Amino acid sequence: MELLNRENWIKKYWIDAVNATAGTNIFPETMLAMAVVESQGKASDGNYYPGLGLVAKTANNYFGIKASSAWKGKTINLPTPGDADKVSKFRVYGSLKESIADFVKFLQENPRYKKAGVFSSPDYVTQILSIARAGYAENPNYSTIVTTIANKVKNYVKDIIVPIQQNSKYLPLLVAALIITGLFISKSFKS
Repeated sequence: MELLNRENWIKKYWIDAVNATAGTNIFPETMLAMAVVESQGKASDGNYYPGLGLVAKTANNYFGIKASSAWKGKTINLPTPGDADKVSKFRVYGSLKESIADFVKFLQENPRYKKAGVFSSPDYVTQILSIARAGYAENPNYSTIVTTIANKVKNYVKDIIVPIQQNSKYLPLLVAALIITGLFISKSFKS
């Protein structure tokens, strides 16, 4: 397993986060910050790294999503000393990509997140507060911790250009803007 610090891990998975959240009203900053917080673990060098937490290493579960009786996939029981239940059943995934896809689905399929305003949030800070308010985690400081990481995400990825998807709703606007810009440039050279 490749050990990446938070900044490099976030940069590596930024485009995946943008693609996974496209059209979902989930901010990629929210998703990546939650993955960092939920999956980090302490390495032998004393630093924390995304993906080193017990649930992420054992189950490819980067969001700490627990398995209810409705979950039909694989599960694993792991210790959760900071929770009310000292052992919890977690969902197991084959990869980080599966974990990301199920995180999006988990939020969308649980009405408590819609009711809390997760999908109508105007920014990732409000969205993180809404997710915490809906009961995602037991830690009363969860939204503060995740927001701190989300602000770092925003800073780390500010220079990364995200490729435009073929089915992007913004592609026609971008093409129109390029055509109009070209016309203005063309006219200014003729003058």
